Amino acid sequence: MRRPLLVRLSTLVVGMTLGALAGCDLGTLDPPTEDPPPVLSSATCYSDDDCVADACCGLGTAVTHAEEGPSCGGVSCTGGCPAGSIDCGRCIPVCRGSRCSAACTSSP
Repeated sequence: MRRPLLVRLSTLVVGMTLGALAGCDLGTLDPPTEDPPPVLSSATCYSDDDCVADACCGLGTAVTHAEEGPSCGGVSCTGGCPAGSIDCGRCIPVCRGSRCSAACTSSP
């Protein structure tokens, strides 16, 4: 007796998924070794869009609420990326626990 096509396909998909997961190194995310950037605002945030760096063009070194942050409309950025800046790959401003903070990666 032949099994229905759906049963054979689902068996194949489950087998491939388990095989792929067994071969993946999920690893762990190490916490950053540096201190996180300071937070300059105690204003309540509701989404990540409420939080920004304290300077335009990736030059910020701290996180603040968007209402207290810089107005970057019409600012021309040079594309520079100074060490320790928020937006240049080290951290992103996020809203956690209704307060702005920074989610950072470890330095290479």
